[in-house]
Amino acid sequence: MEVKEAEDTKVSPSISKICMLLSAISMGSVGLFVTLLGNYQVYTIVLLRGIFGVFFLTLFMIKTHSFSREFFNESFKLHWKPLIISGIVYPFVIYFYFFSITIYGYAIAAFLLYTSGIFVIIFIIITKMEKVSKISIISFILALIGVAIIMEFWNGQLVSLSLIIGVLSGLALGIFVFYKKIIYNQRDNFSQNIKAKGDFDTFLAWWHALFLIFAFLPLGAVDLLRLTLIDLIFAMLLGLIPTALAFALYNAGVKKDRGGNIIILSYIEPVVATILTVLILKSLSIFTIIGGALIIIANIIVLKFSTERDV
Repeated sequence: MEVKEAEDTKVSPSISKICMLLSAISMGSVGLFVTLLGNYQVYTIVLLRGIFGVFFLTLFMIKTHSFSREFFNESFKLHWKPLIISGIVYPFVIYFYFFSITIYGYAIAAFLLYTSGIFVIIFIIITKMEKVSKISIISFILALIGVAIIMEFWNGQLVSLSLIIGVLSGLALGIFVFYKKIIYNQRDNFSQNIKAKGDFDTFLAWWHALFLIFAFLPLGAVDLLRLTLIDLIFAMLLGLIPTALAFALYNAGVKKDRGGNIIILSYIEPVVATILTVLILKSLSIFTIIGGALIIIANIIVLKFSTERDV
């Protein structure tokens, strides 16, 4: 997604790809930090991501001259409704995802999270925001088959509370992405009214990270008092590497890309999660790989088709 306010500088396509690749690797490491902070409740870990994510994103916004009342007021005035709805949904995305990591480990949790792209299709169909092609429907079915294989449906335990939590992370992310899509559609429609300068992508990440604090501070405030120095370091790295830094790299990669296909590199994230599952948790089923591959392929098909259709 290209931000109109950003300076249009010429950057090598290789640099864009490197930024996107590093972003995906950073995002894929989030499970590792959840494990390192495993002595705390899931909601506390989410809170820590919010606190330190906001901290580092604020620094990024100050650096890009985006931390201004004028920019905030204009952005909220133009998009207040989807901003509030997406802000309310975002804590559910991260909570269900982190909870799923504690249940399944990194790989399965990441693959279930990536069912979000398929849920977005459903919301687009229901709202008739855009015309949905047959290939998108096929991709949806492909992703469902992928989930079934991950859960090894032949064992007769396809539906469980654990699976529901994992799929809820994808559903919540799907709703979140859908409302972000609404925000950017509005931004295109209101482009003539945009006057304030600022990095809107970074503002969105900062805004949504704030809601992690709003949602979980009442629950995790007591745990903040018992953070050790090493826990504090892990929490800061959680807010920096798979949160603020990952977003900044993603943002840089997408902004400078001209072909649109670069986003496919973001699907390295669950691959990294899979590698960490093998190296750290030392457990991985071949069915996780097969089912996860189907989910990622389904997302890539939709992405490729949408890119080609929009050109």
